[in-house]
Amino acid sequence: MATTPNKPKPENLKSALVLDAALFKAPPRRGVQADSIFLIGFDTEYEKSDSTDEEEAKSNRVLSYQYCGLMVDEDSDQADRKWSGIIYPKGPTVEGRLTIPEFLHHVIQDGLKQHPALRFPSRVYLVAHFTRADVPGFREFKDKTLRDRLLLQNIRSLFMNLESPFVVEFQSETEGKPVELKASFRDTMTLAPTGLRSLDDLGKLVGVPKLKLSDDPKQEYYYKTHMGRLLEDDRSLFERYAIRDAEVCAAYAAQMIRASDDNLGAFALPTTLSAKGLKLLKKFWDDNRANGLALVGKEEVDELIWSTKFNRHVKRKSLVNMPFLHWNEQFLTEAYHGGRNEQFWFGPAPEGVWYDYDLASAYPSAMSLIGTPDWTKFYNIPDTDTLLSERFSSSDLAFANVDFEFPDDVLYPVLPVRTTYGLIFPRKGNSTTHISEIRLAHRLGCKIKLIEGRYVESSGSGDPGMPAKSIRPFADFAKFCIDNRNEFPKGTLQNLMWKEIVNSTYGKTGQGLRERRVYDLRDADTKLLPPSDITNPAYASFITAFCRGVLGEIMNTLPKDVSIFSVTTDGFLTTASPDQMQAATKGELCQFYQKARAYLSGKSDIYEVKHIIRRPLGWRTRGQATLVPSQPDDWQGAGISHSDDGSIVLAKGGIKLNGRLSKAEQNQEILTKFAGRKPDDILVYSIGSGPKFQYVEGSDFIDIEVVKKLSMEFDWKRRPSEPEDSDVSGTIMPGDRHLSFKTIPWDDVRLFNMVRENWGVFRQSSPRCLKSVHDLKAFSAFHENTSSLEGEAGKYLRRENGTMKRLRQQIAVAQNHRAAGTHRHNPIWHDDLIILQDGKLTAKLLARFLDEVIGIPCKQEDIENDRKKKVFTPGQVPNTTEVREKLMLLKEKLFPDLKLEEFLASNKAVSLIG
Repeated sequence: MATTPNKPKPENLKSALVLDAALFKAPPRRGVQADSIFLIGFDTEYEKSDSTDEEEAKSNRVLSYQYCGLMVDEDSDQADRKWSGIIYPKGPTVEGRLTIPEFLHHVIQDGLKQHPALRFPSRVYLVAHFTRADVPGFREFKDKTLRDRLLLQNIRSLFMNLESPFVVEFQSETEGKPVELKASFRDTMTLAPTGLRSLDDLGKLVGVPKLKLSDDPKQEYYYKTHMGRLLEDDRSLFERYAIRDAEVCAAYAAQMIRASDDNLGAFALPTTLSAKGLKLLKKFWDDNRANGLALVGKEEVDELIWSTKFNRHVKRKSLVNMPFLHWNEQFLTEAYHGGRNEQFWFGPAPEGVWYDYDLASAYPSAMSLIGTPDWTKFYNIPDTDTLLSERFSSSDLAFANVDFEFPDDVLYPVLPVRTTYGLIFPRKGNSTTHISEIRLAHRLGCKIKLIEGRYVESSGSGDPGMPAKSIRPFADFAKFCIDNRNEFPKGTLQNLMWKEIVNSTYGKTGQGLRERRVYDLRDADTKLLPPSDITNPAYASFITAFCRGVLGEIMNTLPKDVSIFSVTTDGFLTTASPDQMQAATKGELCQFYQKARAYLSGKSDIYEVKHIIRRPLGWRTRGQATLVPSQPDDWQGAGISHSDDGSIVLAKGGIKLNGRLSKAEQNQEILTKFAGRKPDDILVYSIGSGPKFQYVEGSDFIDIEVVKKLSMEFDWKRRPSEPEDSDVSGTIMPGDRHLSFKTIPWDDVRLFNMVRENWGVFRQSSPRCLKSVHDLKAFSAFHENTSSLEGEAGKYLRRENGTMKRLRQQIAVAQNHRAAGTHRHNPIWHDDLIILQDGKLTAKLLARFLDEVIGIPCKQEDIENDRKKKVFTPGQVPNTTEVREKLMLLKEKLFPDLKLEEFLASNKAVSLIG
């Protein structure tokens, strides 16, 4: 039985500063929301330490604290009262920094000067943009005891207070109780739409743009990295710039409060946009008289907990999965795989017009197809015939574990197999997934055998536009969000906010299904991210599988002469023209998708063009660059206007570059690194210190140097095919030629794992990059040799020309011991003269014969050394095509009784190149 520890109540941050208790409103009663919210947007300006001392380097030089106080009233007709200013620390050391009580006292007193009638709520929100940089600027952060009193939480690697505010205690002007002010840190980054996370972006959204420091980009960058110099050169500009950052934070938070009030009827500052979306979803269900818990297969139960505080059992309500969902949770989680991410080409692809297509609103569209389940009606799927029959639709909540085998002509198999290195899609194997991918595989001619299957009955799935007996889990909510979004102009805060809310709902369905750990600041421990209130493995599995299925259906429907370069989650890069794409979207899954799009947006288009380029370069999953950007003429008929950004595809594959570089400059840097890479290349870059390091060490946000090996080689998720050294001389990449190859699927996961293992060994023993066909063939030979040998025989195979050296050795040993049919030899002829007929086969003669006639590199001393081995051991030579050809020639020319099988390893070599 669980026990709740009796944690001591944290102490307040106490200050000798004095405030008038009459300035503060009494807290509202429980369940009653406040009529005003006190915000303080804040920011610190600082310079990095140049100290070489490890401890001193953890403290930046704080230059200033700037603030924007804002009283947001529930009555939207009343103008919000605002004031702003800047405070300088007492000195450059930690001891000269402001304390949080000093900062709050100053802001409150300044607010009273500008607005004498102000009365403050007893709670304040301290809002910054990237709190990991600003919260440590207060003196308390350097003292562990005081730092713990801040009750900080690690939320998305930011410092925030979600569960409990910390309390700042001031002395009262009149005798009596101290004045207590509850304070919470919040961060605008958790409320920012995807792709618009910078403070500059947020400022533009709320009409409070950040200020520029100079029209010269180099001077602007210099001042941003040397704010102390700006303070010396232009104090007025320094203060205006610094205060503006605080004003942006306050203005953005205020708009989030207004949006929450309008949408949720909750006059409050949301914690994150995804949390706001979850609350909005629950409210939508309640407003439509739907049982939200039942929709996601959960129920509320009373749980008995032993409380050390009360020394007795107490009841606590908790959410649990309904019985049938609980019993099948592990199986359904096995069907949850995430997005499809593969690189189909390595190196430079041919030049042409390459279109980057994305599915429109992928996850919301898939979610809208889910019907209303009855979680008490969970059944087993009895056999393969039932699984593949019309009993099931691709939109049903049916999942199965199957053995499968695709025909050889299917270039893009569609059944996922999980490995240590992520998903792969082999020709045959075993997969647990949703019925949509299984039915698609069957239509592609795949042989399928059911191992185990489950389904839950549901109603109203597959066409959200059709009337349903009861509300669907997500379809009506997604349409509600999209309709609200369309009421606002594109690019506005409200428009982007509604888009983020509907898109983030999917993530909550999968939260906690796959292990993900976060550092808990309070308990100083790494903990699993818990499930959300709507976590459901059936939903998460359906959504991701359906999107993978739609992509797989389109890719396999396109004409064979169309090339596909890569696929990433909800889109792919291809030479397919818009007309070809249109023709390829007539399949079963695409028709479902079109119904979802028609219901949500009134449009039937299921994809959109994001980029168009002339020639791509790729090396691994999420590793692509552009060799030749597109020109305006390439965009004709694409339904989108040409743009400089859209003419370059760039996914850096985890490589960190200078953030000041433009997209085109970063693309050029990636191409240069790829062309000039060497096996021992490293990346040296700086990253900001993480939340765990900062909190444990009491460190400011500082730069930490990272040294990382440059990784721009193929990830081997598919099998190389048709390698060649491609001409790149007419591109923006340095050099003349570089290896390129298409790929085909692996036959099975065993072959993939073998290649990954061998590649790791090969790179350690024979470091090289894949830059030419010669490089690929060197690894191919090593892989084939290793794959045919087991145990010690493979362990000691030499990396450079190891197969021929092993064959030469074994021939010499066998001949010396008259083994494997070498007891009798033919006359040795050379230049029509008999050199040896019946005499002894000397080391000199055998070496010359192997080298000149058989084509095995060999010297006299090689044979002499090899003959020192006391025993001939069969099966020591890799069983490759080349070895078999050499042995057959040797039997024909020299040893007529030669027993080939005694030389060859029992396992036949596995070819790397298909």
